[in-house]
Amino acid sequence: MGKNYRRIEQLKAIAFDCGFGNEDAKQFGKLSKTATWEAMLETYGVPFPVDNSSLNTEDTEESD
Repeated sequence: MGKNYRRIEQLKAIAFDCGFGNEDAKQFGKLSKTATWEAMLETYGVPFPVDNSSLNTEDTEESD
C-alpha cells in the first residue's frame, strides 16, 4: 500500500501544479483512488509517469 500512497501523492502534485483541484478530480471518482487522478490527468492530456519508477523515494520513510 505504501507504493500506491506515494503514487497518488505524485499524481495529486502534478494535478495541483497544473491548476487542478479536488473539485476537478471529484468528477472522475473518489479522491482517495489513484485511478481518479490518472483519469483526470489523462482526460486533459497532462503527461504523468506510467508507474513509480521515476520517483526518488530513497530519502522517504513512512510507517504504516
